[in-house]
Amino acid sequence: MKDLEPEQALVREAASGDEPSWKAIVGATCSRLYALLCYQVGDREEALDLLQETYLQAFRHLREFRREAPLEVWLRVIALRKAVDWKRSALRRLRRTVRLSDRLAAPSEPESDLGFATERAALQGALARLSPVQRAVFLLREWEGWTFREIAQRMGIKETTARVHHARARARLRRLLGRGPLGDRAREREPA
Repeated sequence: MKDLEPEQALVREAASGDEPSWKAIVGATCSRLYALLCYQVGDREEALDLLQETYLQAFRHLREFRREAPLEVWLRVIALRKAVDWKRSALRRLRRTVRLSDRLAAPSEPESDLGFATERAALQGALARLSPVQRAVFLLREWEGWTFREIAQRMGIKETTARVHHARARARLRRLLGRGPLGDRAREREPA
C-alpha cells in the first residue's frame, strides 16, 4: 500500500493555510478529477465548474479530512457527490421546462391491428430504458420536431450535447428494438 505520510504532511500544511501545499494538492489531483467529472456529466464546462466546487468544498473542510485513505479518494467522493447533485438538478430543470407524459400520445386513428399495439408497447418499453435526458431529447426532436438549438436552450445544455444524447438514444433504440426506429431504413424482421 502507498505510504501516506508525505501526503498527510502536505494536507496538514495546506490545512494550516500553506498556499504552496494546497497548490501541490490541486496540481497532483486536478487532471484525474477533471476526467472523472467530464465522464460523469458529459460537458467540459460543467465539469470545470464542478471541479472548482469540489476544490472549494475540500479546502473548506480540509481540517476534517481523517487521513485514513489517500486524499484523492476523498476528493473523488466529493466530486462524485457534486456530479450526482448536478444530475439531479438537471433532471429537475428538465421536468420543469419539458413536461413529458409517461405515455406516448394516442394515435390519431384507432388501433385496429394487434401488430401496431405490440410495436407501440415495444417502443414504449424501449423509451423507458433510455436515460431521462436521452428520452427527452429524442422525443423533443422526433415527436415535437424541435431543433437541436431549441432543445439545448430549453434543457440548459449545449447544442452539441443535445446532438450526442439524440444519437445515443437512436443507437440504443436500434439495439433494443432490433431494427431502425422511426423511419430509419434498416432491415426489418419479417415473421417466419
